[in-house]
Amino acid sequence: MPFFYNAYWWLFLLRGIFALVLGVLAIGWPGATFTTLIVFLGAYLFIAGLFAIAGAIAARKTNENWGIFLLSGLLGVILGVLTLYNPFATGAALIYLVAFWAMLAGLFELIIAIRLRKVITGEGWYIAGGLLTIIFGILLVANPVAAAVTLTWIFGIYAIFTGAMLISLSFRLRSRH
Repeated sequence: MPFFYNAYWWLFLLRGIFALVLGVLAIGWPGATFTTLIVFLGAYLFIAGLFAIAGAIAARKTNENWGIFLLSGLLGVILGVLTLYNPFATGAALIYLVAFWAMLAGLFELIIAIRLRKVITGEGWYIAGGLLTIIFGILLVANPVAAAVTLTWIFGIYAIFTGAMLISLSFRLRSRH
């Protein structure tokens, strides 16, 4: 199995470069609309899905988990096409999904912090974190335009770190080839 990853190190490199460029563009264009982010996300899902499919097909004889790569790639391509077909619906859904997740995660943090009061000291910080997470979710719902800009920046930072990690991984795999 390690031979597969070493032989196809360049797939990780291409995916990393694409993610890095996408992240720089998302942060570098502060005036870009949330729709642009969604189109970028759709393009990323589509292209990353194609790379995953190519990797799965290449690995079908040497990697017993190639089906997982194929499924992941097909899902990425499908989500990319759906996103590019209707970016507004995807953008609205993404804002509300993140908002719901934040409010639910904050609630769980509060519950855990209250349960940990007898076990640890300083649980107030965890309670504060839970409250901030809930407030973040409420703010996303209350002001979707600001949410779109914030999510654009978060996506850009994520893409830059992911791209750098994938590029670094590709060079380490290449050196072992």
